[in-house]
Amino acid sequence: MRAFLVALACAALPAFAATDFGRVTKVGTGETAIDTRPLAQCRAASLPGARCLPPSEFIGERGQLPSERDLLWLLGTVGLDGSERVVVAGDTASAREFVAGLLYLAGQKDVRVLDAPLTPLLKVRGDAALGQERSLIRSTVFTAPMRDALWIVDRREAGADAIVARDAYTAIRRFARRLLDTGEAVRVGWALAEERR
Repeated sequence: MRAFLVALACAALPAFAATDFGRVTKVGTGETAIDTRPLAQCRAASLPGARCLPPSEFIGERGQLPSERDLLWLLGTVGLDGSERVVVAGDTASAREFVAGLLYLAGQKDVRVLDAPLTPLLKVRGDAALGQERSLIRSTVFTAPMRDALWIVDRREAGADAIVARDAYTAIRRFARRLLDTGEAVRVGWALAEERR
């Protein structure tokens, strides 16, 4: 029944303005930093209180994302419950955009993307700390509701303004880039492994 209601609600879903996603030039007090650099770099030196979440934590061997349940579990293993204002930092724009887009789609309340590479910033700041790697067990329950209306489950549902790519990484990056550039959230999807054969 839930799937039917979501499909019905999404049938004519237009792009909408998102004020809870954007760019920042610094990490402010009370914000949670998410470091998208490789784990070794993040563990060695990151922003104070940063959680290490490189794209490789989300992407499987065949380029697939974890299931909804596993995604929410993973976010809980870095202490996120979805209510935090997160700032996604890293050295490459692609990693920052992918992780920020995925957090937003997962339901994270407020997502910002640091608009500069992190490593040079750490050298200037001089307050680097050890990055927090995710634990094997979840320390917090991620309770924010997913933004179901933005996920395309069946490519036949994609409208003209939807972002559809061959793989999840590319699709979510493009989604985040459009959201950053225009402030409009549109539906996003990608080819399933069975469709690529």
